Amino acid sequence: MNIYQEKLLDNYKNPRNYGEMKAPTVTMELENISCGDCLKMQFLVENEIIKDIKFTGEGCAVAIGSASILTDYAMGRNIKEMLKYSLDDLLDLIGIELTISRLKCAGLGLETLQKAIKESNKTNT
Repeated sequence: MNIYQEKLLDNYKNPRNYGEMKAPTVTMELENISCGDCLKMQFLVENEIIKDIKFTGEGCAVAIGSASILTDYAMGRNIKEMLKYSLDDLLDLIGIELTISRLKCAGLGLETLQKAIKESNKTNT
């Protein structure tokens, strides 16, 4: 097992930023209907910066581990930057090559985060 696989498994077994927030700015929940992975993401935005972020959910090691890695990365970043963040960027951050069937698992957290940002922008404009 390489260091990146170990990182993903560690983030699955000990997810960072896992839990519920008391007063999030934004909440979004998405499910990958092809496999049953489900993630709920909550975050607090101040001046377009993600000040705090949490997630909960059930899923495979790739979905949970990737969401954990993503939330660590997103903390303190501008929401506009995170809207531009791509699946390829996330895969580079995770550091392992995934099969086509696992790409949707890895991308569920990113999809949830970006959809939450877009929805919040609609309600704040």
